[in-house]
Amino acid sequence: MTEQELELQGRLRAGDRSAFRWVYTQYRESFLNYARKWNVSDDDILDIYQDANIALFKNFERNQLVLEKGSIKTYLFSIAKYKMYELLREKGKWMPTDTVPETAWNEPDDSPTEWQIRLSRKFGELGIRCQEILKLFYYRGLSNKEIVEISHWKDENTVKAQKSRCLKKLRELMRNGK
Repeated sequence: MTEQELELQGRLRAGDRSAFRWVYTQYRESFLNYARKWNVSDDDILDIYQDANIALFKNFERNQLVLEKGSIKTYLFSIAKYKMYELLREKGKWMPTDTVPETAWNEPDDSPTEWQIRLSRKFGELGIRCQEILKLFYYRGLSNKEIVEISHWKDENTVKAQKSRCLKKLRELMRNGK
């Protein structure tokens, strides 16, 4: 981690509003360009970015957050990406697609389908580690790198392999009986 990054973290922990403004303006365009791929309005993207910045600032100031591995930008984008997925779920536009049958997308109401109920039950049959990694990736929307930064896995390749094994196991559970 660079000296500049450590200094910025210290300023954020101290409640320095100019540091907050710097982070907000420094990464704004980058996030807007990144987030536009999700087919969400610019107004929603800006709201999410602002909410993520507020959460970041509060986490540093109130909780005296210290990032030892990742950068402030990575942490901010992680918060914002989670909020983006939350918005997409609320609007019914996002769902992990690895094991989703076509008919699951065509339901007329909000009640869970038989398939969704079965998926939930089978997900509960996975081990804790599989549930954790799949939730981090699909529910929270974290990248493999971000998962390494906040968890016990040693590197991105380990996360990728574990995620692959867990998805394979979930697919097998879904195929084998009710």
